This record gives sequence, structure tokens and C-alpha cells, in this order.
Amino acid sequence: MTMLCAQTRIALSDPTSVLHPLCEHLLEHEAEVSEAGGVTTIRLDGSRAELRLEAGALAILVEAPDLARLQGSKFAIASHVVEFAPAGAAPVIRWSGDGAEPMLPPDFRVLSVTGVEQLTPHMRRIHFRGEDLGRYDSLEALHVRLFIPPVGLPEPVWPMIGADGLLQSPPPERRPAIRKYTIREIDVAAGTLAIDFVLHDDAGPGSAFAANVQIGDRIGMAGPGGRGLKQAERYIFLADETGLPALARMLEHLPVDAMGLALVEIADAAERQPLALPEGFELRWLHRDGAAPGSASLLTDALATLDWPAGEGSLYLWAACEHAAFREIRAAARQYLRPEIDAHLVVSYWRAGVSEEQHAAEKRKAA
Repeated sequence: MTMLCAQTRIALSDPTSVLHPLCEHLLEHEAEVSEAGGVTTIRLDGSRAELRLEAGALAILVEAPDLARLQGSKFAIASHVVEFAPAGAAPVIRWSGDGAEPMLPPDFRVLSVTGVEQLTPHMRRIHFRGEDLGRYDSLEALHVRLFIPPVGLPEPVWPMIGADGLLQSPPPERRPAIRKYTIREIDVAAGTLAIDFVLHDDAGPGSAFAANVQIGDRIGMAGPGGRGLKQAERYIFLADETGLPALARMLEHLPVDAMGLALVEIADAAERQPLALPEGFELRWLHRDGAAPGSASLLTDALATLDWPAGEGSLYLWAACEHAAFREIRAAARQYLRPEIDAHLVVSYWRAGVSEEQHAAEKRKAA
């Protein structure tokens, strides 16, 4: 296999004080770290890096089978060198070799709008075209980050990887807003995908983009990330409107003999949409009927009425909803699921009264 290769030599007053915490941190992120003959070797996600201590410097060589993993390893190392370098002494990093020129991140794609479909009064599906979409065709990592340019910007400005291997963001006034969404449909061979957007009255960047979208508009996409479908003998899915696209995509890809229950909270009957699901699945729509999003306890009330039969094979519980419901569902999962048999993924997609940026910051702090 032909390997791509990049190298750098970073001047540091005390390289040992940077190398040791860097290795300890990457160990926490499932890297393999070893040391022999004065060379520290770090293996991470298919890449291999050799780090050597020199007088006043840290010499680094990175190899990987493709550009995405090469840039990922360069970023992991460079960002932590910057983090652990002494305060006030920002190191100068310049890579040579493969991937040294400024470029879009390897997991970044530019998408163009090709069509718009109104599914319900508050759910709009936008169809896109892009290149090389194979990495996004996964049910194990459902989420992508969308980069939505500011309104009125003549030409979008995307984040770039600089010569230092770090992400260079555009200036604030030209910086895209970043929001997480779920790919609803994808056809890698055709180079197309679709994403469902909830239209809110208090529209954020994603909802505003969907409400005013025009054919030919462009956005950026990076990823994928998050977690998704797991194999089990029975399933329980719970979601409000924000989690409905991910739930619907998973339902479509379950085995034909899959059995389970899907509970979906929506505003009212007008927000129902056709969903493909196995014959052994039950789908229940829960209507707020005038209650504000995030103010009802429909999902948790419905979950509380369920029987939790033991000894009937493995169960996978998946939920995506507002933060208050997320907390109650997560507590129920921990109480009723069997640790050695069952699995669960319960995610807070939003929090009533809190901006998306603040909610994301709270989740990072909690993690």
C-alpha cells in the first residue's frame, strides 16, 4: 500500500513537557502509543506518527493511507502541541510533504441545492448534489455539520486547513454558521442527498436557510459523526420533530422482520408524514395540539406506560428530543435496560429557552 507522508520540526523550549501530555491525551482518544529507541510512535485511526525529541525541538513524521487520515493525524498532533506549549510561546508549525498546501478539510464537501419539497407545514426536505459522498453513507454515524454562509454573502467562504495542519476559520463577518443535521436520504452513485429541516417561528440559521432556500444555493458539509443504529432483536425509538429525520432513516433500513415501537411527538395531525417501517413495528404519533415545543411530556408519559419484558432478546432504545425529556428517558433506560444484553442511545438535540451554541457548550462541559 502506498502511504502518504508529511513531516515537520517544531521549535520548543522544552519539547519533553509537550510530548508527554500530548501522548497521554491521545491515549484517552483510543490512540496506541509506544516508545523504543528514542522514538515515540502514535497509531491513530489508521495513521502512524513518529515523534523524536531533539535539542530545542520536536521532530514529527506522519504516514497514512489516504489524505483524510493524514490530515486528521496532523491536526491531532499540531492542535495538542499548541495546547500544551508554554503560555505566551505559540509554536510555529509548518508541514512539508503530502497535503502541505492549503485545502478544504478532507471530510468537507460543498453541496448545491437541486430541489425543495414541502413534507408538512413545518418540515421541508432540501435536495442537494455533491461529489464523493461515500463517507457519509452510514447508519452508524448519522449526523453531519452543515456550514451555512451568512445571508447576502456573494461568494461562500469555507474553512481551510493551513500549512500548520490546523483549521483556519474565515473572519467572523464571513464565517458560516455551523449546525448539526441528519442525512435523510443519500445516493452515492448519483451524488445526491436530502436533509429535512424543521421550520421554526424563531428561526435559527438552519431554519432560516430552509425557509428562504433557492435552487443553486450552496452550503458546506462535514462529517459524519455521532452514533446511530445498532443491531438488536427489538427496538424502541422516541423522537420529537428534531429527531424524526434520523428515526425515519433508521426505520427504513431495519431488517424486514424487525420488531419494535416508534413514539414520535409532533405539533398536530398535519405534521404526520408517511414513514416506511417493518411490518412488526408499531408507530404512534403523539400530538401536542397547541402546546409549545418542549413544554409537553408526551414522550416520557408514553414511555412510562410501556411494559419492559425480560428475557425476550436484546433491546435497543434510541431517543432524540428536547433536554428535559432526554433526562427522563435516559434515567428510565438506565433503570430498566439490562446492561449485559440491551443498549441505548439517548441524545438531547435542543433545550427550550437556550440557544444552540449555549446548549452545545453545556453538553461539552457535562461530557
